[in-house]
Amino acid sequence: MFPPSTQRVFRADPRSFDLREEHHRATFSACELSPEKVLITIHGEVDAANSRALACYVERRMAGFTRLVLDLQTVEFFGAAGFAALSNINITCRRMGVDWTLLAGSHVWRLLRICDCDRELPVSRDASATKYLRTRPSDSKLLVGGNH
Repeated sequence: MFPPSTQRVFRADPRSFDLREEHHRATFSACELSPEKVLITIHGEVDAANSRALACYVERRMAGFTRLVLDLQTVEFFGAAGFAALSNINITCRRMGVDWTLLAGSHVWRLLRICDCDRELPVSRDASATKYLRTRPSDSKLLVGGNH
């Protein structure tokens, strides 16, 4: 038998849970990468039911930062209303002086090829951008006790 010992258990920062929101089949979350840079990750589906909430969430979360990384790599559906949200985010970032980068998954790319022909949105084509890829929302249920 092993002697009693201390085990370290990872517990997410409780302040980060209020940065996570669910809006009609999508989960929005944000985390600070540095004092000037914020990462906002979107999982699920972006459509007319939640595209406005997406634009508002990004606007609220980028306040106080000078750089934004918007991660849409794990989005499973991206409708035309999502493109309108991205255009709104682009305008807001310009107005606030925020330098931003969009990490697009295959569903987002499909729509951007049609809607953003002039490539006005700052989509990252850098392979190193995948370092920002986070776990899926279903993985985080373990942290909050959802899988009992």
